[in-house]
Amino acid sequence: MTDYLAFPPVRGVHGAIVAPPSKSATNRALLLAALGRQPVELMRPLDSDDTLALARCLESMGAEIERTMGGLSVRGPLGRSGDREVVLDAGASGTAARFLAAIAAAVPGRYVLTGSDRLLERPMAELVAALRSAGAFVESVGREGFLPLAIAGGTLRSGTISVDASRSSQFLSALLLAAVAVEGGLSVRPQGPVVSAPYVDTTVEALEAFGHEVRRRPDGAIQVARGDVAPRTYDVPGDWSSSLPFFAAAGIAGGDVIVTGLSFPSRDADAHAVEAVEAMGVEIERRAGSIHARGDRRRTKSTSVSARDFPDAVPALAALSAHAEGESRFRDVAHLRLKESDRLGGLVTLLEAAGANAFAREDELVVIGPLAAVGPTARLPTFDDHRMAMAAALLSLRARGTLIENPRCVAKSYSGFFRDLETILVRG
Repeated sequence: MTDYLAFPPVRGVHGAIVAPPSKSATNRALLLAALGRQPVELMRPLDSDDTLALARCLESMGAEIERTMGGLSVRGPLGRSGDREVVLDAGASGTAARFLAAIAAAVPGRYVLTGSDRLLERPMAELVAALRSAGAFVESVGREGFLPLAIAGGTLRSGTISVDASRSSQFLSALLLAAVAVEGGLSVRPQGPVVSAPYVDTTVEALEAFGHEVRRRPDGAIQVARGDVAPRTYDVPGDWSSSLPFFAAAGIAGGDVIVTGLSFPSRDADAHAVEAVEAMGVEIERRAGSIHARGDRRRTKSTSVSARDFPDAVPALAALSAHAEGESRFRDVAHLRLKESDRLGGLVTLLEAAGANAFAREDELVVIGPLAAVGPTARLPTFDDHRMAMAAALLSLRARGTLIENPRCVAKSYSGFFRDLETILVRG
């Protein structure tokens, strides 16, 4: 049976939230620590479905991962000897699947990479083509360019690789991370525009934090060579993607919210989305280690913005825009169709269920607010997608009462989201 969460309307929001650990940083740190021979302690890593899936796969590849008082102790090296085939199940994590495909090609062993039904529908062709161009043996077990993949480990060669990252920056990040495991390193050149480009900066930042050499060449290529000194500890920063809904809540319900544990300035992709929140009428005060958001529900504004660099923020931004008078446009968002769900089509369905008018074009989402009244038992679909569930919560803040479908799907990135949201809601 489908689970639903009844969500009564609120008078406002007030309080403080500690940002959950970054999923992007945790995944990159897990992988880089597993590529070393000395243990690295990851301090306050994210405990989520996605990070657990990656950790399990890394253990299957030879990593030792143990819980500590501060987080996780991780050490490598990765690689399996012999002819035994190792199955790597990435669950529903696109990040894990893309990263593991490149790493499996770089370290010894025989691997089959697979995942959930939805993950088997998400594209891998550009990464597979790039790996093959550098000598890696990667074979599609089913449809060409999709999981499952059979990978012969240790076949990825040093040199220059070109990759099309116009549908996902994860293809580029995966190769940069795999360069650490390739003798002589790799130079990776993106072909054409890179969608969600700030995530590549996050990857570069992680590589440098783990002591590896990164050089940007004049031709646009990024060259990575393995370094000699790894950190003993790595502090995982707060997650901007999962914090953004709290800033939006201040604008929707009115009130003020402080989110601590966020580094600023930040290379995180969704840190850039805060400017869009400001443009929609929410006052943002940036402090050392915290962000303070103040909103007035009567002053929420419509917007028009390119979301190419922060696609994960679009569900929360769309929910905020649905409470504003007029038409909001989110451009350059075709890649939303390739996420945990078809977020472009799904957002139209979700927004309409909540009482907004919305429609999607090939590369644009249009939202026309404000919300019309809906019945107290209106059901808001989430498509088993954590970001959509967070958007559904925001759409419920001023409704007479709605039912959010499958709220537990937030465990993919932030299992405590509804618990933390509840602490800042002002009722009565």
